[in-house]
Amino acid sequence: MARHGEHAVVIAASIAGLCAARVLSDFYDRVTVYERDDLPQEAANRPAVPQGQHLHLLLARGAEELATLFPGLLEDMVAAGVPIVENRPDCIYFGAAGHLLGTAHYLRDEFTAYMPSRPHLEWQIRRRVEAIDNIDIVRQLVAEPRYDAGLQRVTGVLLESGNDASAVPAELVVDATGRGTRLPVWLEQWGFERPREDTVDVGITYATHHIRIPDGLLKEKLVVNGASHDEPLGLGMLCYEGGAWVLTTFGTGKAEPPQNFAQMCALADKILPERLAAAIRAGEPIGDIAFHKYPTSRWRRYDKLKNFPAGILPFGDAVVSYNPTFGQGMTMSMLQAGNLRRALEKSADPARDFNRATAKITYPVWMMDAIGDLTMHGAEGHTPWWYHRVSRLFDQFLEAAESEPVLAEWFLRRFSLLDSLWMIPSPKIIARTMRHNLRCWLAERRAARLGLPPPEPASLYAVTERSRSTSP
Repeated sequence: MARHGEHAVVIAASIAGLCAARVLSDFYDRVTVYERDDLPQEAANRPAVPQGQHLHLLLARGAEELATLFPGLLEDMVAAGVPIVENRPDCIYFGAAGHLLGTAHYLRDEFTAYMPSRPHLEWQIRRRVEAIDNIDIVRQLVAEPRYDAGLQRVTGVLLESGNDASAVPAELVVDATGRGTRLPVWLEQWGFERPREDTVDVGITYATHHIRIPDGLLKEKLVVNGASHDEPLGLGMLCYEGGAWVLTTFGTGKAEPPQNFAQMCALADKILPERLAAAIRAGEPIGDIAFHKYPTSRWRRYDKLKNFPAGILPFGDAVVSYNPTFGQGMTMSMLQAGNLRRALEKSADPARDFNRATAKITYPVWMMDAIGDLTMHGAEGHTPWWYHRVSRLFDQFLEAAESEPVLAEWFLRRFSLLDSLWMIPSPKIIARTMRHNLRCWLAERRAARLGLPPPEPASLYAVTERSRSTSP
């Protein structure tokens, strides 16, 4: 593989930054990752990742991308006690937008997801990156990139060193500093335009408790009930390595989540079947409750800039940060790693190709998240007229998917970013949805005429209420 230069720098040893460093190691003689935070020698939360205590889900597509970047990683995680969950009804309880999917029937094409905690996943990746001969991870604060106005390119970084700044040359600098990136400010200082920012004010607040649930109470390893048009609060619960569960509740559209474990249990009583809520109540809280705010999803449109300096590119959340309740952020950063590799294979100055490729994979995921947030979750932002129409049509699709295995499979595989990033049904899928909904409507009319209960639940909340009414 062709080498592009002597040295590349990555700012921040985040999961995104570590994945970028892995790719760069194939193209540069040396790669240095600068991180301002102390890096633990074991799987542990760190101050620079306040969201690390909350629920994180490694989607099936993300696991595939990680296996390509780091062969053997998935097997080592399982050996370390990381649970795996197959997309089967005995493994998951999944509610989306007020509809229950994937738990009333077996799907035709099952797939596997891995459930490491965020600290464990970062540690597993970091120890592999540290083992690569030409990568160094250095605890050091980067003051700013070093820009040469005459060359119109970044030529390295300036490191904080007491009252002075020392220069480190590099042919490429990757900014993986996350949502707090200062690259737009630096661009302006260097005489370039700031990127346009597309935003959705989602107003999300997390509240998370780790709990231990007695053995035998839950057969599921993944329990999710997202927010909907009628319910701004949601809940997610995963079993992580070590046997502890992470219970994350959240409010959308600035709705406040539960403030203590008792209120979390009350929310579970409201939106989950009785047996799941009872298992949570039987759990023993570990430590204190943790809170985290995520006010705005943000996409910095570097792909729209006419001029962009050579020698630097943004990566991961520094480009786009998604609504975390959809669980897509880590997987999308791993897809960016693939974009970076392909851009480096084409050019020694990959920024333009990388920015365009990242915009291409971002758009379909960003659009569907925005439609859901703006039409159902009380978010604020630019809302094209057709968002509401798409939302209503998709609600009909999800209602059909509750009891139609092919539709449920289609949605869950797309939600996991496996088959395509586009959540657009084919004509065949649309026709199947219409036929199924028509059959259900006729069955309901027939049952009403005969004085019988409806044959299929109309929504997740109907399922929940029915499970309570029929419980012994």
